[in-house]
Amino acid sequence: MERLDFLRELGNIGIGHATTALSEMLQGKLLRLVVPDARILPFEEAAAYIGGLDEIVAGIFMQISGDVTGHMAFILPIESARTLVELLTQRHGTDEEIFDELGRSALEEIGNIMITSYLNALSALTDLVMSPSIPALAIDMAGAVWESVLAGALVDEAVTIIRTDFSADGVDIGGNIVLLPDEEEFQKIEHALGLEDF
Repeated sequence: MERLDFLRELGNIGIGHATTALSEMLQGKLLRLVVPDARILPFEEAAAYIGGLDEIVAGIFMQISGDVTGHMAFILPIESARTLVELLTQRHGTDEEIFDELGRSALEEIGNIMITSYLNALSALTDLVMSPSIPALAIDMAGAVWESVLAGALVDEAVTIIRTDFSADGVDIGGNIVLLPDEEEFQKIEHALGLEDF
């Protein structure tokens, strides 16, 4: 099994958990999530891939501790973040009104669900303990999010990105799950899966 094949499979498993949890938050609205792509990219290319360095994004970030340490983030374009908050809170308004304390809390909870869904899937596949921290949120240009929110990650050369597309109430929403274990930590995952040679 190739590493990207494994990541896509991990994405599909995580999507199942996330769909259930987010559907409950959306009070029964029809929600579809798919994983169209998984990539391993150099750090600079990864930042551009999520929307361009100058594009405004919302980034929800968590630190991982336990048997495997690292960082994960859920990063989505500001338009997608706004749509999700509007669906969850049933409110409309300016960005300042939408991304108030309630809106930011909703985004943090969405990010928490997305990240922990993937993390739980990874833990179940490997029998490794991976515990997430409390989520942190930044709304800024993509370049600034990478530099500030993800600054604590020990990234050697590449970043793993699992793209996630939503469809809710006929509206398409895009986002990206970002995994940032260093290479030594990823090797623990490979060893647990018996995939050291992939």
